[in-house]
Amino acid sequence: MNRIFISLLLVSQLPLCAQEVSAELRNNISELISIRAANRQRAIADSLGKAFKPEVYHEQFRKTLLGGTPVEDEDATDCPVATAMANGILKQFDPQDYDAGGILLRMETHLATPAPRNEEEEKKAYEANEKLAEEVQKGYRPVLRAREHAKEKEILRANAERSSVVQLDFGVQMEVEPGTDTIRNLNRGTTETGVAFYTRTTRRMEWNDLPEAIRLQEDKLPPARSWTFWVPTEAEEKVAEFKQRRTQSEEARRAELMQKLMGNRKPSGLTRKPVIKEVEEEEEEQEERPMKKIKVWRDDPAAPVKTLPDVVNDMI
Repeated sequence: MNRIFISLLLVSQLPLCAQEVSAELRNNISELISIRAANRQRAIADSLGKAFKPEVYHEQFRKTLLGGTPVEDEDATDCPVATAMANGILKQFDPQDYDAGGILLRMETHLATPAPRNEEEEKKAYEANEKLAEEVQKGYRPVLRAREHAKEKEILRANAERSSVVQLDFGVQMEVEPGTDTIRNLNRGTTETGVAFYTRTTRRMEWNDLPEAIRLQEDKLPPARSWTFWVPTEAEEKVAEFKQRRTQSEEARRAELMQKLMGNRKPSGLTRKPVIKEVEEEEEEQEERPMKKIKVWRDDPAAPVKTLPDVVNDMI
């Protein structure tokens, strides 16, 4: 959605798409970024002392931020620390969701503002910044989740058109690399979770580490060299529904068998009473888990396995 159309929406007071930010949220994001960028610049200046060149730092920060995409080689820039700061912003927030030019102007204002004179003023400034961060988080997460969900749908749609991708139950998709290994013997795996919020790991992986939506379909997983799965957001809900139907079917079957065994006889006093579960009036709202892309394979047991820490990119 371009800026002109967003302006028309604001003028006409129509509700924004779930994937768009409001004018208030856009302003809050810009303010939060400018405060943190200014504080970061102050900290670097205090650390480097006379060696700090504010004009070089600010120009590199401005150029990177206005570029709209993270710079891959930070060390190759005129000021790597400024590039790293701008890169962090570009990775946390979509450039369409803040006013880059306005951030630069706000930074100058914050940098020109005297630092807190005492602990009380410092505490108030900290609390105000934390409150602003909470407001941004509360408003921005639903936007990112909506965008993430739309991206998931597009990935699944594109996969469905590929002949190498097999559609499994619960919405799970699978692609295999030819081979003779069985999936229960896997020992390595990589996981990419989500689009806006994601975790990537490379480590040892056991059969029980796989989502239940995959493990329940063991008979549909052919021998291969590797297996790649896409487990959509709705898979967990579909698994829960499947298990509930299976439980109900098993209970109905047991009741039918018991009826046949009992015939016309009355049940004894030892008959187990049905357990009635109390239904809570209000169920807690559970946050949707993003789609997972999981690749697992069996490698040479003698080969070293790299274990990397989980990397979680979040908005703040």
